[in-house]
Amino acid sequence: MMLVENTWAHNTNRYHVKNNTLIIRRGQEFKITLNFNQPIMPSDEFQIEFYIGKNCNIANGTKTIISFDGTSSQSGSWMGKKIEENGNMCIVGITPAPNAIIGKYQMNVAIIGNSGISRTPSMTLYVLFNAWGPDDDVFMSNELDKQEYLMNEKGCLYQDDSGSGKLWLFGQFEDGVLDACLQILDDSQMPIESRGNAFQVSRNSSAMMNFQRGQGVLVGNWSQDFSLGTEPNFWMGSVQILLEYVKHGPVKYAQCWVFAGVFNTFLRCLGIPARVITNFNSAHDSNGKIVTDLMFTVDGSRIVLNESLSKDSVWNYHCWNEAYMSRPDLHGDYKLSGWQVVDATPQETSDGYFRCGPCPVKAVKEGMLSYQFDARFVFAEVNSTLKMHKIDPRTGKNEIFKVDKEYIGRKIVTKSIGENNFEQAEITLTYKYPKGMLHLMDSAKEESFDITLNPKETSKFWVEVRAEEYLLKLNFQSHLRFMVTAKIKENNQHLMAMQTVHLEAHDFVFSMSGPSKVNQVTFVTVQFINTFSFALMDGRWP
Repeated sequence: MMLVENTWAHNTNRYHVKNNTLIIRRGQEFKITLNFNQPIMPSDEFQIEFYIGKNCNIANGTKTIISFDGTSSQSGSWMGKKIEENGNMCIVGITPAPNAIIGKYQMNVAIIGNSGISRTPSMTLYVLFNAWGPDDDVFMSNELDKQEYLMNEKGCLYQDDSGSGKLWLFGQFEDGVLDACLQILDDSQMPIESRGNAFQVSRNSSAMMNFQRGQGVLVGNWSQDFSLGTEPNFWMGSVQILLEYVKHGPVKYAQCWVFAGVFNTFLRCLGIPARVITNFNSAHDSNGKIVTDLMFTVDGSRIVLNESLSKDSVWNYHCWNEAYMSRPDLHGDYKLSGWQVVDATPQETSDGYFRCGPCPVKAVKEGMLSYQFDARFVFAEVNSTLKMHKIDPRTGKNEIFKVDKEYIGRKIVTKSIGENNFEQAEITLTYKYPKGMLHLMDSAKEESFDITLNPKETSKFWVEVRAEEYLLKLNFQSHLRFMVTAKIKENNQHLMAMQTVHLEAHDFVFSMSGPSKVNQVTFVTVQFINTFSFALMDGRWP
């Protein structure tokens, strides 16, 4: 199969698969050496046959036959040619169609003789999308972009807009990952003949990443009870999750960054350039109005958020993916190919499934909300108008007391280009033109005070918030939300401002007893200094 030459030429040499199976990218020639039991004569006929899936047939592209009764042959958009003949040996070149079905093929050589056709035992061949192929849906012209968004196994999932993030190992080339990704397609029952279409693969698989209708890779959990699985913050990469899915089924538990990290691995593994995006102050518009309504109830002089009165919400951040591909299904005056939003976190249904996209980022920026898929929902995530309502529990009167058009989609980032460059790259302006989660936790502390302000006067009031007051209510993401509400006595008008603060975690210090060796026990010492003035209790390891 000329494994080394082919895998280097096709940029697949980093994949680890069993039995050194050949992995190639469609639309690009690969070479096969054929050894016959006698010298090849000009009158000899043979053909190479490729099959994928069950009940294969030529009409839908699941069966391809390349015949060699001369120097070259063509079957559909697949092409073959003889490159070299020498005695019993023949080297042929095969070029799969640039829109060939991706997945695991079986291949054999058929010898056509006077007594019929004899076939060799079948061999396995993987065919992937080809970002290096000019005629492929996922073609990407910039080599640095390909190296980052297709070949880089390291990522950073940002949860704080100041720059810090969670390092993530995508591991798209690791042993077992490619087969796991193809199993996900099989489990989704996606028709084989549709798997050559990048936008259909990304749309279908965004639904399969989350558990619904009895199947899916990851089970979401936004409570604080993870006793039946793994806390989302403990995952460090995608490989363990995908391999566990293959062995045991849906994996518990995930939140948005875990969905995005695993989905990124899936896309890159199959050859679709992809990156993880973080949107800070991300809106969840549940009814398509492009308005996010937060409901507050009046309690004496205070107003208190009442999440039960609205399905809308605002998250301090939300992670999704962008996949790079052409969109031949979309027509119009705008070029809508390029980066497409795809989101595997289950938020709202799209055509009956919890999924989102692919939606052209350019369509979001231009406000082209009728374009497929889910443009209105994505637009609201980054551009929604935030309306704050106060409801008087005695009369039921609903009054809008604040409208903010700048709060949502405040900053949108991804990882910078470079294998070990984990700095944020801001891409806000790819989603929106420049303008001239707050998932709300239990209250840790409330303090009331009166202030008299003279005209043009500014006043400061200091509130001390001690660690012991919030630690027990702080979730694993280490964010504090400060909300200040005020009531003007003269006219009963309510005012409000809010801000999220990320708390830096203390570092662990690791030291090893000596050099580590394969299959030998290694002792690791972990040190953590408690800098608080009180004891920390109930610590545990993942």
